[in-house]
Amino acid sequence: MALAPLCVSLAAAGYLVVNGHRIGQGLLHPPPIPVTRPPAEPALSPLKDVAFTTSDGVPLKGWYVPSRNRAAVVLVHGFADNRAQLLFEARTLAGAGYGVLLFDLRAHGESGGDTVTWGDRERRDVTAALDFVSGRPDVDPGRLGLFGFSMGGTTSLLVASEDARVKAVAAAGAYPALEADIYAGYGRWGAMSAEPVLWALRRAGVTVDAVRPIDGMCRLGGRPLLLVNGDVDPDAPAKLQASLFQAACEPKSLWVVEGAGHGQYARVAPEEYARRLLQHFGAALQALPQASSGGATQ
Repeated sequence: MALAPLCVSLAAAGYLVVNGHRIGQGLLHPPPIPVTRPPAEPALSPLKDVAFTTSDGVPLKGWYVPSRNRAAVVLVHGFADNRAQLLFEARTLAGAGYGVLLFDLRAHGESGGDTVTWGDRERRDVTAALDFVSGRPDVDPGRLGLFGFSMGGTTSLLVASEDARVKAVAAAGAYPALEADIYAGYGRWGAMSAEPVLWALRRAGVTVDAVRPIDGMCRLGGRPLLLVNGDVDPDAPAKLQASLFQAACEPKSLWVVEGAGHGQYARVAPEEYARRLLQHFGAALQALPQASSGGATQ
């Protein structure tokens, strides 16, 4: 009879390991979502199909709207989606004259690669996107911005902290560290449920400890930062976003969107969202009249 509790514990532990591995495989290899080209509209005209390659040889596909004000912003989508996820942001910025690059991260959309690394190797994707935009004849390479959502936001923060070409960065629904995000999402039973997921990622070659944008928030060196988060976001809890804001140096701004879940900012507050994006990039890239970032707001 004394063996019964032990057997139950071993069975539970085995289940958590197997389940964690299954979750990890889903995080590494999400099902593809087909890319749907948006209908013709003035803000996104002319939308050009583009392609470029990362430093490790991964071919990336995207769309580019040429700049009319010599500034440009690279948009980086989230996990298990594609470039079309950020059409609201693209319309907002392109309508104001910015060049806009939307592209599919590796293992997403129409781009190459077969493994998602949660910001680790995706840094090379964003760097390649910046290389592409900075070489455009319609763009002043000294006026580049970067926006990312969720995994794309975390990756954008990682790149911006190291790449001085990024003059302003905005991140929505980003996480401060991959390990902490895994624990927040899958750590119901603590290490027993979170560590098998992390093990699966590490076994696939993901350098988990390198995906910690919180460590480099003050390396922006005076370049403006905008953080956006929903107050009912289960995927990027407000407390995690707040830790990013607290770790950052000025100039910085945090907008918490009341009633918004993960990625619902444009649905809940479209006019305010557009205004804040234009204010942030306009002030930093000198494409619009200078405006105060306003600090942390709720």
